[in-house]
Formats: sequence, structure tokens, C-alpha cells
Amino acid sequence: MIVFRDQDVARAAAIIEVQLSFDPDKRRSWPVYVAALRAALACPVYLLVIAPEPSVARRVCAPIELGHPGFQLTPLAIEFADLPRLTDPDAARRLPELAVLSALAHPELEVARTAIDAIEGLPEDRVRLYCDLIMAAVPDTVRQSLERLIMKGYEYQSEFMRRLETAGHARGVEVGRAEGLQTAALALAREKLAELSLDDTAAVRALRDEAALLALIGALARATTADEARAILSKAR
Repeated sequence: MIVFRDQDVARAAAIIEVQLSFDPDKRRSWPVYVAALRAALACPVYLLVIAPEPSVARRVCAPIELGHPGFQLTPLAIEFADLPRLTDPDAARRLPELAVLSALAHPELEVARTAIDAIEGLPEDRVRLYCDLIMAAVPDTVRQSLERLIMKGYEYQSEFMRRLETAGHARGVEVGRAEGLQTAALALAREKLAELSLDDTAAVRALRDEAALLALIGALARATTADEARAILSKAR
């Protein structure tokens, strides 16, 4: 939830959710969220749903009829196709997270390189996660080009990126990417299942093979029910 204030007065608020698959239960809970927040803050409230898959976005933004005449909620949905192709270095540095999303939506070398440049100054854990998400999203040819840039002494400023360049080399990139992919897989699993056991977490952390991690992420992203996600996660043990 984000609240836009003028001094101490709330002028507008936004409820933001990520939907990787269609969840019909949300169509019952979203109107409650919007109405409750509007009552609490006494200001307009918007529901914004980030749904990367076009098919999910189309279903998400369908009007929700509340039953009372004229009373309906139409969620605002953003899919990957709505994101800009960000290649302006200054704009990317001002909005590094948007640059990362742009690289996921437009997995091209110029967009990905702009995003990696933009995240240099962020905390190391976020740089690691964002870098690995980008590397996992782009095609093999783009990923290899990005790795060559790092290996050939491209002048990154952050300590983390310098370590990738000087000490990480192939093994460092491999380990860092595996950790990032593990984090991404766990985040996706939590989105699908809400709660993970210690065994679930340990099983994902034990996976080091990049291909296996990418396959797990892809399978979880395609899962449309919690039971499907649970079955996929169980196979990782």
C-alpha cells in the first residue's frame, strides 16, 4: 500500500498486488481492501495489479460486480507489454527497479546492460538479486554477452560488481546466479503457496544447477493452483 499525502492529509492511496496466475478468490477480497482503506483514509483508493502474463492481466482487469446497482470495481492491471523499453542511462539510474522490470519485459542486450548499470549503487543483496533475475530472464546469447562485459573489465563502480569482474569469474557468476535463482524460486513459491516449510526452503537452497533452477521457476510460474505448485515443489526435494 502506498499513500500519497499533502502534509499530513491523505490525498490518494494505491493497493498494489502481483499476480503470476489468476486467483479467483482475489475478486472477493479486493473490493474489501479498497472499501476499507477508503473508509480509513477518507481519500480515493486505487487497486493496481501487476500481472506479467497477458492472459492473467486480461482476467484480472475484468469488472467485479458487487451486486448493488452501479457498484463495481475494475482493477487496473499492468502487464510486461505495458512497461517501457528503458535504455536512457539517466532515467534508469533514477528508477533502477523500473530498469530491472524493463529488462525482464524486453530481454535485449541494450536494455539489460542499461539495467545492470543502473543498479550498481544499490545495496549488495539487491544488486545480487536484480542481476540474477536479469541474467535468468534474458536469452542465452544476451546472457553470454553480459558475462563477457563483466569478465573483460567493464568499469563498474560498486564493490559487488568489481568482485564479479576480478574475483568471481565464471565460478563467481555461476554461484551468484544460483543464489539469485534460488531466491527467485522461493519468492515465487511463497506467492503460489503463501507459506513454505523449512524442508521446502532447504530443498530449493540445495539446488545449485542453473538449468534445474530455471526449470523450477518456469514450472512454478505456469502453475495455476496451489496444489500444482505444491506438487512441483515436492519434486525438487
